[in-house]
Amino acid sequence: MSRSVPFRLALALLWLAVAGVAGAAPNWYQVAVVVFTQPIDTDEDLSDQPPIPWPESVRTPKPLPAAQSGLYSAYDRLRRSRRYRPRLHLAWNQPAWPNRINAPYRVSNGSDVEGVVRLQRGEYLHVIVDMEYRAPDGTVHTLREKRRVKFNEVHYLDHPAFGVLIRVSPR
Repeated sequence: MSRSVPFRLALALLWLAVAGVAGAAPNWYQVAVVVFTQPIDTDEDLSDQPPIPWPESVRTPKPLPAAQSGLYSAYDRLRRSRRYRPRLHLAWNQPAWPNRINAPYRVSNGSDVEGVVRLQRGEYLHVIVDMEYRAPDGTVHTLREKRRVKFNEVHYLDHPAFGVLIRVSPR
């Protein structure tokens, strides 16, 4: 009988640990994205980029009003620039469950920009961006990047043909 007490105690502790993880609620974040094109200033051959393996199931974000985006002023500056052309400006709220790569959210302007954004919440928060830009000449440029992010900081993901600004804020 005395052997069953440690076993029961271990079983109870295991159950509490599993219940604690399973019952953990997601944190909510506002994600803001701006995609813009820029003049290509490189001799690098950009025509042979591997296609992005798109996830089978993606979520479509419910867009927030542009003025609520944490990147509205950056979008406006790019819009007024002669050098850069904003192609997409989108912000939405999404949950991120702990200790996993969360559901991909689809971002698209309906013509030449297509991509997905995922959040990975662990010890740190990471953003995973897979983005394609289809240039007027038909060349498809791809950008795939995973980056640790800090709240409310603007992160710039660079590609010779286009750039992505992303900002994640707690809700």
